[in-house]
Amino acid sequence: MKLIPALAAMCALLLPRALPAESFEGKVSMKVTSPAASKDGPQSIDYLMKEGYMRMEVATARGQASMIMDFKNQQMLILMPQQRMYMVQPFPQPPANPAGNPAAKKLGADVQVTTEKDTILGYECTKIVTSTADGTAEVWVTDQLGTFMGLSPGSGGPGRRPQAAQPWESALKGKGYFPMRVVATANGKGTFRLDVTSVEKVRLPDSEFAAPEGWRKLDIGSMMGGAMPGGFPGARPAGNN
Repeated sequence: MKLIPALAAMCALLLPRALPAESFEGKVSMKVTSPAASKDGPQSIDYLMKEGYMRMEVATARGQASMIMDFKNQQMLILMPQQRMYMVQPFPQPPANPAGNPAAKKLGADVQVTTEKDTILGYECTKIVTSTADGTAEVWVTDQLGTFMGLSPGSGGPGRRPQAAQPWESALKGKGYFPMRVVATANGKGTFRLDVTSVEKVRLPDSEFAAPEGWRKLDIGSMMGGAMPGGFPGARPAGNN
């Protein structure tokens, strides 16, 4: 099992560039359809946000995956419900961006902020467009729902390899905007779509952002020693190359 590469990709995808905005506390639910997960049907994703924390829950036909970002302690908790286990990892350090290297500062996409507006679930949104050589994305964003930190690391579903962030994700991460609707087309690879289906502005208990009581804490050493039944989420099953 290629556990370390899978973990590294997972951490990098959700690496924070700034603390989440403190103006919103509650849950944002969304539906995602993508070519990578077309066989499993749409994914349901819940984004739970509270000052200093963010929790993401992903449900697909393959199962459920959960992750907690603890910005106060600069660490990430990966929850494994099937095994009643969890793992804690520190945030990886972002790569250096030398002041004299303009290429290091590029987002990897051309971003156009349009004057088009729409109201989605009661939130005023602005349309932005990201473009690369591989395709374009139309993204309707609001600044009233905190800061977007990326999608679930297992965007292809639990048990699959983590997917790299899409250009529109990289453009939004840590910038104070949250996507309410995304339609992204990759040349020859189908269409990705994200739609926020509900927004609940509610107070969330601290327990939502901690490992459940009674669950066993797991570390990389014990994982590599075979202590984790079924393998690490996102890693290939034993015996596969």
